[in-house]
Amino acid sequence: MSCSVQVAVRVRPFNSRERNLNAFCCISMNGRQTVITDLSKKNDEKKFTFDYSYWSHDGYHEEPSGYFSPAPGSHYADQKQVFSDVGQGVLDSAWEGYHACLFAYGQTGSGKSYSMVGYGENKGIIPIACEEIFRRIAQNKDPAKSFEVSCSMLEVYNEHVHDLLIKPSTRPPGGLEIRESKVLGIFVEGLSKRAVNSYAGIQKIVDEGTSNRSIGATLMNATSSRAHTVVSIELHQVTTMNGKQGRRLSVIHLVDLAGSEKNDQTQAIGDRLKEGCAINKSLSALGNVISALADKAAGKDKGRVVPYRDSKLTRLLQNALGGSCKTIMLCALSPASSNYDETLSTLRYADRAKQVKNFAVVNEDPTLRLIRELREENEELRALLEGNNGASRGLSEAERKVLEEEHQKEIRAMENALHDMEKSFQQKLEESQKQAAAQTAQGAIDSATVPHLTVLNEDVLLSGQVKFAFPHAPGQLWIGKKKGDWTPDVSLSGLGIFPRHCSCAFDAGKRVVYLTVEEGVNYTFVNGEKIGNKKLVALKSGDRLVLGQAYAFLVVFPAEKNPRLLEEYTYDNALQEVCVAQGEVKRAKPSEAELQEEKAKTEAYRKQVEAMQRAQSEFEEKMRQAALKASAEERQRLEEEFRKKHEALDREKKELQRKEMRRLAAETDRKEVEATLVEILPRVKEANLIAAELNKPYKLIPSFDMCFTSTGERKSKVLVSVKYCGKLVYEWTPAVLDNRLFLMRDLLEKYYEETDKDGFLRRLRKEEDPFWDPIEKEKCIGKAVLFLQSLTAQLESESNAHIFNKEGVEVGQLNVAVFPVTKDGKELEDDDIKESPEELLGTSAYYEVRILSASGLPKELSNNTFVKFKFFRCSSYTETPRVRGSTANPVFNFRKIFEESVTPAFTDYLENEVLIFEVYGEDLRATK
Repeated sequence: MSCSVQVAVRVRPFNSRERNLNAFCCISMNGRQTVITDLSKKNDEKKFTFDYSYWSHDGYHEEPSGYFSPAPGSHYADQKQVFSDVGQGVLDSAWEGYHACLFAYGQTGSGKSYSMVGYGENKGIIPIACEEIFRRIAQNKDPAKSFEVSCSMLEVYNEHVHDLLIKPSTRPPGGLEIRESKVLGIFVEGLSKRAVNSYAGIQKIVDEGTSNRSIGATLMNATSSRAHTVVSIELHQVTTMNGKQGRRLSVIHLVDLAGSEKNDQTQAIGDRLKEGCAINKSLSALGNVISALADKAAGKDKGRVVPYRDSKLTRLLQNALGGSCKTIMLCALSPASSNYDETLSTLRYADRAKQVKNFAVVNEDPTLRLIRELREENEELRALLEGNNGASRGLSEAERKVLEEEHQKEIRAMENALHDMEKSFQQKLEESQKQAAAQTAQGAIDSATVPHLTVLNEDVLLSGQVKFAFPHAPGQLWIGKKKGDWTPDVSLSGLGIFPRHCSCAFDAGKRVVYLTVEEGVNYTFVNGEKIGNKKLVALKSGDRLVLGQAYAFLVVFPAEKNPRLLEEYTYDNALQEVCVAQGEVKRAKPSEAELQEEKAKTEAYRKQVEAMQRAQSEFEEKMRQAALKASAEERQRLEEEFRKKHEALDREKKELQRKEMRRLAAETDRKEVEATLVEILPRVKEANLIAAELNKPYKLIPSFDMCFTSTGERKSKVLVSVKYCGKLVYEWTPAVLDNRLFLMRDLLEKYYEETDKDGFLRRLRKEEDPFWDPIEKEKCIGKAVLFLQSLTAQLESESNAHIFNKEGVEVGQLNVAVFPVTKDGKELEDDDIKESPEELLGTSAYYEVRILSASGLPKELSNNTFVKFKFFRCSSYTETPRVRGSTANPVFNFRKIFEESVTPAFTDYLENEVLIFEVYGEDLRATK
């Protein structure tokens, strides 16, 4: 059965950060169509059509139970609707005997986890699907039919496959192997598969897997948003007739992909080490697979090999993407205009995926035949091992040994699969219950009554999953790093963590927890404040404890009954609280005076608009009364006067609105810069600590980049300046820093594992070093803008424009102009000039851009200078020739004619946007 991959997209509400920044929504939906608008460019819309477009941005009502339902008359898509359309289809396919796969894609924080898992009463697709499975089973009235359900949960992190139903401390260090069998297809060797007979059984498995995932992230100091999670549910429908048994097997894969902005964010595209990061590699491989399958479905390049083997993720999803499986992709979208690039990338990814076609088949195989075929395949492997087919001829002894070991592993994997298939479902159920009980018994606490310390994670789904009970004094809960024979109760790793970092104990009489700080004096913070020399600190419920550079915990006293603690205090808030309290950044929240000033400006704007509307209404009434008494000629004069006055008031109103929009945009820009600064500071600090630990003379410092918007407004962006031995060598965007920090952590772990640490660093090639980048000789001196509004009247626009550097300081002037010309570059005659822009519509117009000279450029960068720019919708830059040599006053004498079809979009560009010129020169210090 041929079927296309179904694609759904869903947009979430603004989060608290976006609300604080007065974010604008750049997404709209109408039926199946999704429209994204670049708000920095007027009328720049891109439209996409999918199987489902879910509007979950606003229009909801919170019921007393906490469930979000559609408000009357709204188009809000709630959890039930999403499951009805998407999850129900997955289950229906499974019930018919097809394999099914649903995977969620989107940037971190776009709402993937909400759709897949949900929170509180707003259950997501996974829990609702699990409930529905057992509801359907309970409705079965056929005595000849029975059902067997089993569940597994795994994670792909850093190109390693981890079993999430096994405690991290007992997992194989290299993860599990992916195998392929002619009979079983692709499977993970040694993956735990728990038999279940109720929804509660599956829920317990998912909870256990999520808890182990959080423990693993804590132990490895890992970023959970960089891991892919797969929950697999096997459904066997067993029919017995005349003593013979037939089986229909369906596997449902529910996949939560890692945050896609790590791969797609435009600011990270230029990072030379982007593909060195495993998460980027796996998401890139997934994109390549989807592109290859889409091309094949369209009849293009039929001989192309689909690159499933390029990553563990695509290997696991091979059947789901291009095999005998019904597949649905759910893409989560951020509504904020600040995430426009990432959201557009997600939409394009989704648009590509809907072109993929699968060929699903019903999986009906008698168990006995499967077992027989597995045995036959196992015998073939044994024959290979014994060299009966000559496969090992011509190989060296070492190669032959590797081949034999691989065959032995495959034989063991087949034998384990055979052993598992020969067990009855009741045996599997009993074993699963024992395994679950054994896993739960390890470190289980009654978190509903016992005071405890819980781990905060950047993934809200994992926050609160790992808990450590406070022992009653004089007992102690030790937190620190494992070293030699010393193993603390809470074992952490990473920078700023010491073996005996600190300990906690609960005083039941005083109902207080005492924190004793030992070796971690400089890396222990409570509610943002450094403990310093205060060795003993009393903790209360709701206190945040931050250790080292990346660990955050929350103190919880269940008796105080505050169920919203985890909503009030997040991982990001805890780390940012440290930065603000330590004075490393400006306060994250505005002062009362700032709030009052903002309120006053908004009120003044409101009053101006109201006054203008009153004046307009009064004038209209005056004209109406006068027209009643006037003659026909007088009425005509009054109507003309009314029209002119109305147009003037309308212009004033629009100008007032533009000023208010500019003010709000500037305020949003300021807030966004502050918020980004608060977010990246912990990462900058961690990178600097890693550099110091590895004895690398690099230091990272937050910096700013002033740029121009398309309308000529100044806007600031946060960058990270990288200094080497005290000299600035290059700058990174926050996206590049995120990518490099992941690689830095990986390098540090390898460094710790090495016995010859100095030799390890000497052998590290600079191309593999996450701190190193080639120093670019060509650097942007600054930018200048030219307003184009006069061109709508076919008048030239010329200026000795100021050049501003990234700090917003003037660093020279640029003599530029744009002239309307004829096709052959001559000046327009008076007869050629149109009276209004509307007369130009539908014609071809010619414009000559002139870049004559620059003056007053900084000497250190005024070498081999050139200027580049993009006119209207040009996809690439136009560059002037280099002015060779060193001069602060280069002469370019550059001219180029552009032909444009005059459309409303083009006239809007001339009226409202600017032409941005970027001046570049060579930094001769970069070659030294």
